[in-house]
Amino acid sequence: MRRFIATLATALLIVAGVPVPTVRAAAPPVAPADDAYHYRDWADGHHDINYIEWWYFNLVDAQQDVRAIFTYFVADPANIGGIGLSQLTAVAYTATGIVSVNDVYAPDAFEASYEKADVRIEANRIEAIDADTYRIVGATRDGRLSWDLTYVRQAPSWFAADRLVVGARPWEQMSWLVYMPRAAVTGALTVDAHTYTVATSGYHDHNWGEWVFTNALWNWAQYSEPGLSFELGDFIGGPVGLASLEIDGERTVFTKDQYRLVHTRWAYDAANRQAYPVESRFVAENATTRLSLTLRVTATDVLSGGYPPPLPVALIYEQPAEYTGRLWRKDSSGAWRPAASFQGAGFKEYTAKAWPQTRSADGGRAPRRRGAGGPAEAE
Repeated sequence: MRRFIATLATALLIVAGVPVPTVRAAAPPVAPADDAYHYRDWADGHHDINYIEWWYFNLVDAQQDVRAIFTYFVADPANIGGIGLSQLTAVAYTATGIVSVNDVYAPDAFEASYEKADVRIEANRIEAIDADTYRIVGATRDGRLSWDLTYVRQAPSWFAADRLVVGARPWEQMSWLVYMPRAAVTGALTVDAHTYTVATSGYHDHNWGEWVFTNALWNWAQYSEPGLSFELGDFIGGPVGLASLEIDGERTVFTKDQYRLVHTRWAYDAANRQAYPVESRFVAENATTRLSLTLRVTATDVLSGGYPPPLPVALIYEQPAEYTGRLWRKDSSGAWRPAASFQGAGFKEYTAKAWPQTRSADGGRAPRRRGAGGPAEAE
């Protein structure tokens, strides 16, 4: 879940009582306001400085060998601690390489609606045309990336988590809405003066809440094809995690005690002196459904930021991946029967924490490597 980090100068750590979080395993109706701005619902004077919200989009165009992500982000919107910012992140993965740009703006450059997902960071914007149709427009300051894309929802939304405790303190809570598990994406994406006219598939989700970024590291994964979508939000080292498989309108949700995620091959990020996975195995089972997935990374871009020394920095490894999956259902006799198999392209993320003394002197970006292996390790 998304998938990107703002540069935060500090954080206020105050423990306070909070409402009991809710994990939405069922599929309650999702309204346009659920995908709108949420700051006023959280601004209670306790941890407003820690408020973070972002809207994330991706696309996969296998025919043109291009994949891309776009994130519209805000942190400490009222600039209570003088650390507020808004941010536009875009990454394009093409046959010729990766273009990754992260533009930071003042917090007052951000504005958003509380009624629907109308979001603006200066001229960059999300327009909620109707409940099923969004237009996203943006351009990086250096001119390397620009886009004008329409997303049309093709699968039912999943409100995965409402005020889920994700950090070390009970007030560190996150909400997660998968508004478009699958979308039809059309429009134009320009990468280094080359314009791709796309008519492909994509994804959109939305995260918001109050937490310290390095206290909530995650594995995230997403795949879709017509009639099928899969999402994973797994918090590393903790008891919280959810995975969802939706087939033809029927959603199965697995909790963390019902699945296992194992990273089976690793590469090394020399700039940040961190290992990161390039192949993973996911297996899940409940009373009626069994799922097996293999995720093989095809490219990696690292987005980094966080706190000033001596505090740690958070790293997000944003990775297009090839998915291979099999699904079984239990029949009336109790026997497992093959129900579906699938293969195709999606996205995944892995996050890590790096301390200043462990990073290389140049503080550079991680290498964009394909398939380099390493020792197997279970998450």
